[in-house]
Amino acid sequence: MRIILSGLHRGDNPQPGAGILRSIRREFPHAFIIGLVYDALESGIYMENGPDVVYAMPYPTSGAAAFFSRLDEVLALSPADIFIPTLDAEIELLVHLKDEITKRGLRCLMPDKAMLNRRAKQHLADLAKKCDVAVPKTQAVHDIAGAQKAAKDLGYPVMVKGQYYDASKADTEFDLIHIVSRLLSEWGAPAIIQSCIRGPEFNVLGLGDGEGGTLGMCAIRKTVVSDKGKGLGGMTINDKRLYALCSRLIHELKWVGPFEIEVMLDEAKNEYCLIEINPRFPAWVDFPSMCGANFAAALVKRLDTGSWPERMPACDAGHFYLRHQVEVHGRIDQIAMITTGAGIAH
Repeated sequence: MRIILSGLHRGDNPQPGAGILRSIRREFPHAFIIGLVYDALESGIYMENGPDVVYAMPYPTSGAAAFFSRLDEVLALSPADIFIPTLDAEIELLVHLKDEITKRGLRCLMPDKAMLNRRAKQHLADLAKKCDVAVPKTQAVHDIAGAQKAAKDLGYPVMVKGQYYDASKADTEFDLIHIVSRLLSEWGAPAIIQSCIRGPEFNVLGLGDGEGGTLGMCAIRKTVVSDKGKGLGGMTINDKRLYALCSRLIHELKWVGPFEIEVMLDEAKNEYCLIEINPRFPAWVDFPSMCGANFAAALVKRLDTGSWPERMPACDAGHFYLRHQVEVHGRIDQIAMITTGAGIAH
């Protein structure tokens, strides 16, 4: 089994790939894993029992031609059967190019263009209304003036989000201008302005079967949150109301493949509000595998055999995870080999 996997950064804003890799190793210890990276300092490159070989890729914003040209070079050196893209920007590019992936002999499971578009931040309110799910008041903006007007309409403080990643709270117009300028520069338009919800945060990951059902879900309440809003700790919960909300969304989308649904509990209304639907596993994906529900391995089985394995067992409430820092080490010649395109093998 030879698997291509991206998203290996494990720093303060970790990507999903390293967690997926650990989950796969739990069930398939001898799988050959090919890491794709966009920076030679992605820490997952150097982790113990990490990818067998690593290659640098051009950023997805470089376009399809550059991406597939480099992917062809990688496949010539390290053939593979399965491809698991883990980053939103990759999926936004590749969802339009499934035939190109298949043509290269790779099996990959992603939503189609319509699914991806319907769950985009700027269209989330329409989906939520269809599914009888609450959402924060939201406006998509394309420039600073539009952001100022949106924030005035919604009332400070507001949450400001990039179209792919990143979210920051703006308490003042000064904050707003700084944040929107940065997000538009980094991720392009639109930026998303949302009213703030006061209450705890919850995340639900799962695998959609493409027919409106799931292979299972795991819900957590964030218990430790970084200053960037990233979950540094979480605890499994069993809330029928939350699972029912997620099931309605996945059924309406007929979602296929990995997903993460982010919600907040509006304490003033005792009502769950939908914040985002991510078209991939989250960075905490390996946590459920420690509780007996290995979602990444289930995805690999589906791609390897063409049929779904048995439904994931439910994760009992009361399990928790804490993210902690571990040093990895490498050599300067490894960085040089990655940046020059040669790749490195472990």
